[in-house]
Amino acid sequence: MLGSDLAVAVASAGSALGIVAQLELVAVGGVLLVLAVLLLTRELRRWRRAHPPDNDEVRARAIMGELCPHGWQAQITIYGSASATPPDAPRYDGGLVAVDWSELGEDEGEPHVTRRIWAPTIAAGLGAMVDDRRTDEVLERIERGADDDPWDAD
Repeated sequence: MLGSDLAVAVASAGSALGIVAQLELVAVGGVLLVLAVLLLTRELRRWRRAHPPDNDEVRARAIMGELCPHGWQAQITIYGSASATPPDAPRYDGGLVAVDWSELGEDEGEPHVTRRIWAPTIAAGLGAMVDDRRTDEVLERIERGADDDPWDAD
């Protein structure tokens, strides 16, 4: 009887040691997983700092939002082959992009100004759209200043 009690005690001690060993493995795995997540998070932060999300589209949206107080809209058309391009389109080496943009007016979002810009790339087209709207803004300021003519004898 004493031998069987000893065998049971040894078996239960061995089973307890097995459980402890499994718990240690789970704990070590959890710590390694947390370290891996922290390392990946740090590397992702470094990558985002090196590659800011401020691309051409985001920049164009922000600037056009400031220059067009009542809203604006744009449509980008990409022409891949020379045979598909409209006859009045300019010729560039490589692709061709048309950016049709409209400044919306105060009354119910009706287009106030509508323009088409041709460019060799999407980024160049977005930049040309912003430049075009900036030119309009300058001309509008000049027109407003001309309305207040100091030489007018009224």
